[in-house]
Order: sequence, then structure tokens, then C-alpha cells
Amino acid sequence: MKHLALSLFSALGIAAACLCGCHGGQRGDDVAAAWALLADARLQLADGRFDEARAGIMALRRDHPTAVAVRREALLTLDSVELMQTRDSLVRYEPELEALRQEAAALPPRVDGHTNDAYYAAQRRLRAAEQHYDELCAKVQFYLRKLDVDRKAS
Repeated sequence: MKHLALSLFSALGIAAACLCGCHGGQRGDDVAAAWALLADARLQLADGRFDEARAGIMALRRDHPTAVAVRREALLTLDSVELMQTRDSLVRYEPELEALRQEAAALPPRVDGHTNDAYYAAQRRLRAAEQHYDELCAKVQFYLRKLDVDRKAS
């Protein structure tokens, strides 16, 4: 009976080793393919192609569920995509905001003793633009903190 249990455990061990060996090669290929996708996404990020980088990372996450370490790195890269895209939006938005500020400053609140509707409309546009700018700034700060926390955790 003792030999039968030992033989059974040995057989199970050999079967498990075979299964691990078969899947181990597949996992290695899976991890290599995932690293290649991540490298492509990082190149796209460096080129400012944020949507393509994001799509590549999402494909990596969808197609390579067993590449855990690569998926962790992909999350950091995805946060970097969001951060860089938001910073890019800020840079593009600043001239528009400055033009609205100049427009609002150039209009008087009253014309010939009457309210100047153009002045108040410009003020509303300016307030909305400044709010949007502040939201973009807050988003940048959020992703900076998130990246810092995620890097310390990994």
C-alpha cells in the first residue's frame, strides 16, 4: 500500500511536471510577445501617438493574461500615456485660454450706460475655459501621484 501511494504521487508529480513544461514554453512565448507589444506601445508614446499606445496596451492586457509582470509594467505605461496626453492638451490649450483672457480684458462691462452683453459672454467663456484648464492641471497632478505610488509599490 505504501508503494502504491508513493507510485501514485510520483506519477502525479511527473504529470504535473509535463504539464508545467508544456505550458512553460507557451508562457515564455506569451511573455515575450507581451514584452514586444509593450515596447511598441512605449515607442508610440515617445512619438506622441497616444491613442495607438493605449490601444496596444489594451491589446496586451486582453491577449496576454498570463504575462503578469508585463501587465504591471503596462499599467505604469498606460498611466504615462494618460499623463503625457493630458500635458499635451495643456500645452495646446494655453494659447486658446490666453486669447480668451485678452478678449475679456478688452471689452468694457458697460457701453453708453448699458450692460455690454459681449463682455459678459466673454467672461462666461473665460470662466469655463479656466475651469477646464484647472481640471486638466488636476488630472496631471493625479497621474503624477498615481505613477509615484505605483512605482513605489512595484
